[in-house]
Amino acid sequence: MTQVEHIIFLIHPCCYEPIDAQQIRREGLQLFLDREQVVKARWRAEVAQRDTGTLYVQLGGPAYLHEAAEQALGPEGALLLKTPFPASEDLDEYYRGLTEEIRRHLADHDRALDAATVTSELWGESFEGCVPGYGGAFAQHLGFVQAPEMRFEMTVYDSRFLYEARGIERISIANTDVEAWLFECHDGTSAVTFQPRRTAQWLDERSVCLRLNDRRHQVCDKQGHTVWPDAPWTKAREESVHEVSVPMKEWVSRWIRSVGTGIDEFREVVAAARVE
Repeated sequence: MTQVEHIIFLIHPCCYEPIDAQQIRREGLQLFLDREQVVKARWRAEVAQRDTGTLYVQLGGPAYLHEAAEQALGPEGALLLKTPFPASEDLDEYYRGLTEEIRRHLADHDRALDAATVTSELWGESFEGCVPGYGGAFAQHLGFVQAPEMRFEMTVYDSRFLYEARGIERISIANTDVEAWLFECHDGTSAVTFQPRRTAQWLDERSVCLRLNDRRHQVCDKQGHTVWPDAPWTKAREESVHEVSVPMKEWVSRWIRSVGTGIDEFREVVAAARVE
């Protein structure tokens, strides 16, 4: 029996590839398609360099990616998940089915996985949504002690304001599995989102709590639409700091933008976040 030392999870790859050119142009999706093409080349190049201690697990996407991984790692080292989404639409049931499929693949190929020592990484689409969502679910249901590593450079994002970001930082929230991803955007503003690493994010009942300034900070969605505060700040009222709590499951489509302060000051706000 051979040991799996490392797992690559590739989640929902090539979402833009099947879309016809007219729709790409009409909906302004070219920058995402371009990112996808660059990232896809990275996926294929890295898989080709991995050794036999690696297990490649692909959820969705084109079969040719799985076939390339199988050629590099052998049939025992590559798995294209085929568990159907349940009619009940129960996410927990779906996660259990997917992880059981992984366990069957290991058993069928006489491979072992030590949840205490195995490492893993997350690739795919999108950085904000399905990649952390399924990545955390796999870690939870497979009982990983070591959290998966999010590889931003191996993902396609949904949020246009990440295009040509000047800087990227990962900040661990103390005593939790939660990471804050802080970006210095191309226009000089900053943005942060939060992702759990060992829980199924869409089912996570925790919240991230921060103290936000209603003039300098905005909670927004992936399209940049403001969710908090309820009304724009005006000079007619004083700026003030508020305790803001955002459910963990909402961070798949939530950001905090810092529009009136530098990244160093914003980093302090992020680092002081609490998970409750």
